[in-house]
Amino acid sequence: GGFTHLAYYHGQVVARRLRGEDARADHTAVPRVTFTDPEVASVGLSEAGAHEKGIDVVVASSDPAEAARGYIHDFHGGMMKLVGDRRRGVLVGATLVSPRAGEILGELVLAVKLGTPIRLLADVIHPFPAFNRVLGAALGELAGKLA
Repeated sequence: GGFTHLAYYHGQVVARRLRGEDARADHTAVPRVTFTDPEVASVGLSEAGAHEKGIDVVVASSDPAEAARGYIHDFHGGMMKLVGDRRRGVLVGATLVSPRAGEILGELVLAVKLGTPIRLLADVIHPFPAFNRVLGAALGELAGKLA
């Protein structure tokens, strides 16, 4: 991926190795953001990519326009899709098309990197009317679909 933030991360890994640390690049959860209007952001696997890896996929989606912040900003036409691993109960990917998608994605990057249980993510309190409140309903839906 040709992202500035990934190049910066690689530079940090190299610097740590030069200092004698056993640092290795971890590409488990590289954020991908295109700063268009609206922003397009993703992390981890798409639904198709998860299927290709043999994951028992569970998905949930939501419309950022239905969140309070979407209404406040008169936003239309976005989407959010979360991809989970039903067997392990963790988030493996997410795609968002929304204002501030890059900022919303941060929470999901951390969740994918750490393998945070979906049920735990669904229990997070998001401030009203922040853009990331759009995550609550979709994470709750995803948690409800787990075995």
